[in-house]
Amino acid sequence: MRFFGNMFAWLIAGGIGYVLASSFSTQFVLQDLAALGAPITVEQRVSSTWSDILGAWQYFVVVLAAFAVGFFIASLVKAYIPFLARVAYPVAGAAAIAAALSLMKINFGIIPVIGAQTDLGFLFQVFAGGLGGLAFEALRPKKDASS
Repeated sequence: MRFFGNMFAWLIAGGIGYVLASSFSTQFVLQDLAALGAPITVEQRVSSTWSDILGAWQYFVVVLAAFAVGFFIASLVKAYIPFLARVAYPVAGAAAIAAALSLMKINFGIIPVIGAQTDLGFLFQVFAGGLGGLAFEALRPKKDASS
């Protein structure tokens, strides 16, 4: 049963990480447009955010794949370094997004997530990954209070 519990936690964590990352990206892009003088209403911000969440499903797949690798590595690390157990998955989520975006930059020459192309935008993507990892830590089945 733990397997299904972990799968559920991974999917929810991926969804949370993706929705936050996509939303942050959208807001960074809209802020750049506003800085150029384009009037951006709250309605446009909400509509654009919703549209990007629904339309950028490929990034959701990337987040899920990155979390799968990151959370697996975190499970190994926390087994050997128990005092890191509470932060292993949030750190893994953040590192997974950073690694995925960095690999995109290496392979494609750009980061296809437009809102992540600045340092601050990149950090917000990493933050979203960390929050996804925190969700995984909270939702995953636990053997006992120390796992």
